Amino acid sequence: MPQVLWQFAIFIMIYQEIKSDLFNIVKRIKSINSKYFVLYNFKRKKYEVHFKRSKNTYELTIPFDTLDARAVNLVMKTKMENQKKLLEEIEESNKKLQGSMYGD
Repeated sequence: MPQVLWQFAIFIMIYQEIKSDLFNIVKRIKSINSKYFVLYNFKRKKYEVHFKRSKNTYELTIPFDTLDARAVNLVMKTKMENQKKLLEEIEESNKKLQGSMYGD
């Protein structure tokens, strides 16, 4: 079997594209950026958000068992336009954790 077909076969065994859902979560994620798409990873038993591009489409894993409003909020929070603010929040959280570990 040619390499490309082999990779495609593995992809199909591991992933299923989620095109719609009861609460329109996929549609709401696509409204954030039309190039986003959602896959279910059977191996990891998790939903993943991917970005349409030629290579390395992975963006993030949804840490919840179901697709709901939390997933939309997470995608909104982690999109590129919000990256600086997110990094600042992580830094602030890390400082608080360090302070509590050392009794500050």
